[in-house]
Amino acid sequence: MSEKETSEKTARANEALANPVLQEAFALLAQSYIAGIRACAPKDDLGRYRYTVALNVIDAVQRHLKAVADTGALDAAQMREFAEPPKRWIPRF
Repeated sequence: MSEKETSEKTARANEALANPVLQEAFALLAQSYIAGIRACAPKDDLGRYRYTVALNVIDAVQRHLKAVADTGALDAAQMREFAEPPKRWIPRF
């Protein structure tokens, strides 16, 4: 891919990320997950954990999209993040 093509793709990707509809969608997702955390019963550790993971996923997706939009690819640390299986937390009751 030529430098011009990369530059054009980067510009289009940044425009998409700046789109208010996409930003609103991420914000609404985050708000709904936070509401889910607050609605969990006091002993529902697994429920709160799942909502917290979902919030972290939103952040990760936004970071990855921004990185690809800025550079045209993920850096080595981000690639490792995808390659490694997620660490699992199992609540103890």
